[in-house]
Amino acid sequence: MSVLLQLLAAGDGHHAPPLLDPHGFGLIFWTGLIVGLVMIALYKLAWGPLLEALDKREQAIAGAIEEAAQTKREAEAVKQRYEDQLEQVRQEAQKIIDEGEADKKRIIADARAKATQEADEIKARAERDISLAKNKALGEVKQSAAVLAMAIAEKVIQAEVDQGKHSQIVDEVLAAYERG
Repeated sequence: MSVLLQLLAAGDGHHAPPLLDPHGFGLIFWTGLIVGLVMIALYKLAWGPLLEALDKREQAIAGAIEEAAQTKREAEAVKQRYEDQLEQVRQEAQKIIDEGEADKKRIIADARAKATQEADEIKARAERDISLAKNKALGEVKQSAAVLAMAIAEKVIQAEVDQGKHSQIVDEVLAAYERG
């Protein structure tokens, strides 16, 4: 640092005039020439690889966009197939439910018809049994009445009966009939 101070002190604090005038034609010429040479060097050395890298990047992005679009189309197709299958399953489920309802109604109707038929058969059998029992009871009553009438007639014939005797014979026959 001391060297710098000595140089400044030796120059009496005055600056040396600049080599190029900032407002002159030389500065503009040399600046333009350097910028042009840098541009030519960049064009020759870096522009091709830069454009190539940009083209590759652009193609990669375009490929990724196309791949994403293809994936989206495939996903939509899969979604549509899934929705179609889901709708088909819903329709089949509704068909099964409808068939179940129809089967239920048919089973109920069959059970009612069978129960009605069985009830009619039981009723007819009961009516036959009642009719047979009634006829049997009437037959027994007729037979008993005939036996009773014959017993009364036999007693009446065996004895000459007056009105008092007749009542007594009827009472005896009825009492005998009730015991036996």
